[in-house]
Amino acid sequence: MSNEELQNMRKVVRLAFIRIGIRCDMTGYKYLCKAVEFVIEDESLLHNLCKKLYPKIASEFKLEKVGTVERCMRHAIENTYCYKSFAELNAMYKCSIYTIDDKPTVGELIHLVAQYYLLGLYKEA
Repeated sequence: MSNEELQNMRKVVRLAFIRIGIRCDMTGYKYLCKAVEFVIEDESLLHNLCKKLYPKIASEFKLEKVGTVERCMRHAIENTYCYKSFAELNAMYKCSIYTIDDKPTVGELIHLVAQYYLLGLYKEA
């Protein structure tokens, strides 16, 4: 991936999380963005969140405890669920994925945002 493509991908991912309602001042936001970046590069990481993806993010941010990564991402998702809901994901995908009472897991949200980029859905928005 060229530097220009990488910068565009990062912009799309960040804007997707902001659109969903993840607050960009939360630590979990940074970790979610990096997680999507890693998954776009290697989709097999989705099948090994705890053993491969979270340690890779922890290493990137120079964290001692891998559990911090997951906890911060879960906190960002919970915060969004409590104050906004994930209905915006329906608008991004133009179909009903989540109702007002649904909350995605960390893995589901990472996968959905990665696919949003990979499928080029951001170009239609």
